[in-house]
Amino acid sequence: MFECPTDALSISIKCFDSFFLFQLMDSAWKFGVNLLLEIIQTVSCDSSEALPSKHGYCNFIGLDEGHAITQRMADAAIKPDVITYNTLIAGARKYCLPLRAVELFDEMLQKRISPDSWSYNTLLDCLFKCGYLEDAYKVFLSMESMNVPPCLVTYNTLLNGLCTSGKVIDALKLFRELQQSGFSLDIVTYNTIIDGLYKSGMLTLAREILNELGKTGLNPNMITYTTVLSCCFRYKKYNRGFEIFSSLSEKRKIDNFMYCAVISALIKNGRFEEANFYAQSMLQYGFEMDQACYNTLVYLCCKDGRLEVALQLVDEMERNGLKRNSYTFSILIDSLCKMGFLDAAQIQLNLMEMKGLSANLVAYNCLIDGLCKSGEIEKALKVVNGMKKKDTFTYASLIHALCKAGKFRLASKFALSSLREGINILPSAQSAVILGLRSLGYKRDVKKLLDAIYNNRILYREQF
Repeated sequence: MFECPTDALSISIKCFDSFFLFQLMDSAWKFGVNLLLEIIQTVSCDSSEALPSKHGYCNFIGLDEGHAITQRMADAAIKPDVITYNTLIAGARKYCLPLRAVELFDEMLQKRISPDSWSYNTLLDCLFKCGYLEDAYKVFLSMESMNVPPCLVTYNTLLNGLCTSGKVIDALKLFRELQQSGFSLDIVTYNTIIDGLYKSGMLTLAREILNELGKTGLNPNMITYTTVLSCCFRYKKYNRGFEIFSSLSEKRKIDNFMYCAVISALIKNGRFEEANFYAQSMLQYGFEMDQACYNTLVYLCCKDGRLEVALQLVDEMERNGLKRNSYTFSILIDSLCKMGFLDAAQIQLNLMEMKGLSANLVAYNCLIDGLCKSGEIEKALKVVNGMKKKDTFTYASLIHALCKAGKFRLASKFALSSLREGINILPSAQSAVILGLRSLGYKRDVKKLLDAIYNNRILYREQF
């Protein structure tokens, strides 16, 4: 891929051929929208040249910027076409903005730009992913009236959307209809329905489809095998899962995802020594690691008390061009807190925010719980007061710590705050506050808290 220089505009763009311009614009997404706007303003081209390739729009950086580009296209008398709108709808999907995606689709129809199967597939995927099941199905039904025949990608998107929305029976019905109609299915279709059936606990039906797959001439791929393995582990068929893994290993049909599935299953079952064995095997055989694999190994090391190794893995992950995500930070913060390294945990939380990741509740709650258990209530209060969002665990940790320190009135204040925010606090936390207030004779505070609890239908008076 051509690397776009930051001083690209100092070059005479008009002398570029179409292919070079296409590559330049593709790279421009990565250097900010202003450069792309200037290119569009400088070069007279049709709308296909005004947008990067389909690969390029995967790097779409924002809807506002996208609309700024379309406005500059209009100013340059470049008419938007189906590729333009497909790009914008893909952007809406990326940022999970289903209503905006529908608006763009409607706008395309109003301008008498005929949507293609790519338009429909992208919109369907967006609606399903954002939970708009009924709307997605209506869009699917409208394809016939627009003379856009559903393709295999459309049906695979529909099957996946139904499965992830819990409509597995409907997905199976559609799958059978496709089979009976003679529609040519691919391995993605089979993987989707098998995965949906397994996750819904319909093991017999899943095995039935798996057996049918063997008779179609389609070759199971790594996703198929990983799905079967995950199912074995999900339903505690560990021995069967390990047998399958060993068999595939002998045939050299395993990848990093399958290793991670095995390691994750062992960790969840508390079998850390075996998990460590498979982790070492994975590294020994030089499997390419992705973010999920690294996070699994980091979690394993932290659970095993090997914090230094976990941090080395995180450094290695970043050297390989993979960024830490919220889950990576949460694992480290939780481990540091449990090992008593609270200052280091706070540093990780700050680093998380510096990297542009919003510290999630899990990360905050790990730190708060660690501070509370170490008796550093003032620091815990400072963290809580800086949080935009709190949950039951946040308040429970703080209230228990305050009660343990004998600060029952302050604990009562936070209990009332949680009730006002509509957050249920644990009965054990409620009891600790009320019993503490009563022991010190704060009858008015007890009544105030009991009234709030009663009004929120959390815990009735008679329990006390």
